[in-house]
Amino acid sequence: MLEMSIAMQNYLELIYETNLKKQKIRVSLLAEQLNVSKPSVNNALNVLKENGYLNYERYGDITLTPLGEKTAKQICNKHHVLARMFEEVFGLDSEIANEDACRIEHVISQQAIEAIENYLEGNEKKNH
Repeated sequence: MLEMSIAMQNYLELIYETNLKKQKIRVSLLAEQLNVSKPSVNNALNVLKENGYLNYERYGDITLTPLGEKTAKQICNKHHVLARMFEEVFGLDSEIANEDACRIEHVISQQAIEAIENYLEGNEKKNH
């Protein structure tokens, strides 16, 4: 199994989010969104494919495998939980909350995310 680098996590997250928007996932879109070259995107996609995270043929459709989707969902959930905490608990601006969440989502443990979720849910129940 691939030790998932931050860059690879960003690819999975962007592919997942683009798929949720029902947009066509293209190398050019990924290159533009991640501010990297098309050859870099192709290399990353091939690594992700070799490690079972996505289906990809050059110039063809890019789709997540069940493993890729599961991993991308976990990354997106971490991002969402962190951004929500930064906004709701600390009162940060949405843009700053999302930027910081994007940086932290790659290094924070699942246990910490679960603790934050429990905290946010507990506060939500108190406020209702």
